[in-house]
Amino acid sequence: MKKLVLSTLFMTIAASVYCQTQMTLPVTFQETNVTYNLVGFEGAEASSIVTDPTDAQNTVGKVIKSATAQPWAGTSITDVVNTVQVGFSSAVPFSATTKQMTVRVWSPDAGIPVRLKVEDHLDNTHTVETEAVTTLAGQWETLTFDFANQATGTAALNLAYVFDKVSIFFNFGTNGATAGEKTYYFDDVQMGTGISTGPFNITFQVDMAGNTGAFTTPEVNGIFNGWCGGCAPMSDANGDGVWELVISLQPGTYEYKFANDSWAGQETLLPGSSCTVTTGNFTNRTITVSQDAVLPVVCWGSCSACGINNGPFNVTFKVDMNQSGQTFTTPEINGTFNSWCGGCAPMSDSNGDNIWEITIPLQPDTFEYKFAYDSWAGQEALTEGSSCTITTNSFTNRTIIVSADTVLEEVCWASCTPCSTGIGSSDKSNKGITAFPNPANDRLFFNGSSAVGTTSVRVFNCIGSLVASKQFQSLSNASIEIADLKNGVYFIEIENNNSTSTQKVVVQH
Repeated sequence: MKKLVLSTLFMTIAASVYCQTQMTLPVTFQETNVTYNLVGFEGAEASSIVTDPTDAQNTVGKVIKSATAQPWAGTSITDVVNTVQVGFSSAVPFSATTKQMTVRVWSPDAGIPVRLKVEDHLDNTHTVETEAVTTLAGQWETLTFDFANQATGTAALNLAYVFDKVSIFFNFGTNGATAGEKTYYFDDVQMGTGISTGPFNITFQVDMAGNTGAFTTPEVNGIFNGWCGGCAPMSDANGDGVWELVISLQPGTYEYKFANDSWAGQETLLPGSSCTVTTGNFTNRTITVSQDAVLPVVCWGSCSACGINNGPFNVTFKVDMNQSGQTFTTPEINGTFNSWCGGCAPMSDSNGDNIWEITIPLQPDTFEYKFAYDSWAGQEALTEGSSCTITTNSFTNRTIIVSADTVLEEVCWASCTPCSTGIGSSDKSNKGITAFPNPANDRLFFNGSSAVGTTSVRVFNCIGSLVASKQFQSLSNASIEIADLKNGVYFIEIENNNSTSTQKVVVQH
């Protein structure tokens, strides 16, 4: 019975926590089942994945080029497994006719060079570099990088090579001492053949079912039309209560809101909501324009469609202090949602099992947080790069995306998993058995001098399905064929001498 519980629990955790695939193009930072990671170097070490400061519903890469940065300080878009950068799961699909990539960037300055580099993560002598120049300051824009025109002094594109790793360099050629510390953002790294400069047609849609007042004609007012009132009337051709209007806009970020009858009435929007921005005393909707778009139908005064709960949502956090090794009175939760306030969010343990919890109402958004105790008398030390964390400016915290009422699974203090999962077992009889290489290609090998008797090996994919298994009487030359497995993250469950442990391995052909 114990083995069945462990196996079931393992698969549940694998599916809910670890079900991640290795990234490849396009890199959007939005897919929840993809492992995104950034590695900064030479003065851009504070590279991280954050909420878009201009759009709370979007996630982007953030690069801080420090005041001590080298001219070539940059950021690699790559996952890291056992300290090895593994790049993408598949190669950049260059061809005789497709040699361009596009990246959406935000720079505080116009006229700076942005360099993009592709390389073979297994051979850093196989590289191509090219540049584009920003034209906007403090706004998003899409840059096109033509690898048929390599940067001066760098190698030409060789289509016989495999390029599966990408790095970006902001203000290439200028050091931090000259430029000063600067913050840049980027998003949507993808193949492209040139981007239209606009204007773009944006379709605005509002469901007036959420408006309880009397009105004749809804309208769109924004910084793009000087908040002009009735100059942008909407229409409802089919009488379904959803009004719309197409407006031609240049690329950029804009504030706007819905009103009616030349400002006779207007929406009341909630500060901090996912679709809004607050400037001074005014809370408006916000949009970043980079292509033609039909915006989703939203309810008057809401970020969601009518009839959909837009928050706040009740989120229950739980931490198991049984293996913490700490001396404490009251655990607490601190995060971006309560300004890391210390003792303002104490947790409780009503049944005395030393698993503490708290329920907090939160608006839809992405938050960072961590567990501490006794008004910051002590706090977790979390591991950078682990499955539940994010590192921002050298601070490693837990992260959560809130979109519904949620009861989080209890986690062990300073860990991403429960205290008693059996994953990563510390049983000495199984501690020396190792799966290698990692990343693996066509075959996975095993060794371990501590193995006694039969060793059972089972390979699970990220949703907990068994994809391979084998038993060994000896670990001498023991291996499993994995050539048919797709690229991605797998979990190797090793059972020996009535002990079970699990290791994470990346398969990359």
